Amino acid sequence: MSGYRTAAIVTVGTELVRGLAVDTNTAEIAHVVSGAGIDVGETVSVPDDLAVLTGALRRCTASYDLVVVTGGLGPTHDDVTREAAAEALGLTVARDAALKETLRASAARHTDERAAAQVFNQADVIAGATVLPAVCGTAPGQVVPTLRGSLVLLPGPPREMRPILHRLAASWRSVGVEPRVLRCTGLSESDLQMAAQDVLGDRTDIELTVLAKPGDVRVVLFDRGAGAAALDETAAAVAAIVGEPCYSVDGSSLAEVVLSRAHAAGLTLATAESCTGGLVGAALTDVPGSSSAYLGGVVSYSDEAKVTLLGVDPGLISACGAVSDAVAMAMAAGARDALGADYAVSVTGVAGPGGGSPDKPVGTVWFAVAGPDGVRAQIRRFSGDRDSVRERSTTTALDLLRRALPDD
Repeated sequence: MSGYRTAAIVTVGTELVRGLAVDTNTAEIAHVVSGAGIDVGETVSVPDDLAVLTGALRRCTASYDLVVVTGGLGPTHDDVTREAAAEALGLTVARDAALKETLRASAARHTDERAAAQVFNQADVIAGATVLPAVCGTAPGQVVPTLRGSLVLLPGPPREMRPILHRLAASWRSVGVEPRVLRCTGLSESDLQMAAQDVLGDRTDIELTVLAKPGDVRVVLFDRGAGAAALDETAAAVAAIVGEPCYSVDGSSLAEVVLSRAHAAGLTLATAESCTGGLVGAALTDVPGSSSAYLGGVVSYSDEAKVTLLGVDPGLISACGAVSDAVAMAMAAGARDALGADYAVSVTGVAGPGGGSPDKPVGTVWFAVAGPDGVRAQIRRFSGDRDSVRERSTTTALDLLRRALPDD
């Protein structure tokens, strides 16, 4: 299973094409496949329809080296991926006795004999396939050789799909070069595109993609013949032009960079949040090993919580309002003192849709960072809906913390 150059991703489920569920598998699989240096040329979602799925798999396996399918491997009547894959490749399906034994306990939990019998459908294996044992759940995956490469069948639920995907990905040794991902904040998508294009000039052996979400932009460089060394040089040149807004040249998240800097310097962190409701702390604790630097946080949503939990002077809130530089600074200082941290960041703002005023409209957010050298506050005014304001606020808080920490 090596030397893949191109790939397609097929997600299966009527609920996906009818908008009843959100497809997160495509993004995760594409990230893993692209990270192996394989060019994802197509992604498609199809319903639980045998004919439609068979046609999609026949076309994709004829056009791509690697085809990754997720969904349709369960025990119910509409789980037709195994049958569609076999038909697309002109192969047969047979029940595997060893797999059937592993499913007996699951079948025994059903009170309806018909439902119990359906459980064993998951033991049906396509001729010539390698079985990928289930890690979570009961549905195993399969890898089927094709004329161009491989067809990989994975279960649909993300928690069942993910561990099998990551085990399998180690064998995807591509002849290509892994993309270089630069992550930036504080600049627009268009500004970053122009900066990257200034570096690239007229060269066609490196492909540029710019991906944006609120407050965070990724510049992705794909190899199209330049080679690994040239890709590294180009990434470094783009990072140099962008400057401090480029916080990562290896794809690391902002939270990972913050924690890495804190850990390297032997410093500890704390958070105090109002309008973000704990999102800053959640971003930090999403990173494995975050406890080495992050001590904890206080979600002080109400004025009373700011006073009782962070020691904010109620007179400040009365005089300046909860959304103010004075209160943001008091929150950060209070969190630093309460948790005994070296640095603390605070967020207090108007996320909307209500609560704004002429002098503090929706999207007004104050931030402060407290550290050994004192406390500094900054204001931002964000556009967009409540979710966007909160997401941008989370990114900004992490970025201010990053800039405050030593970078050795």
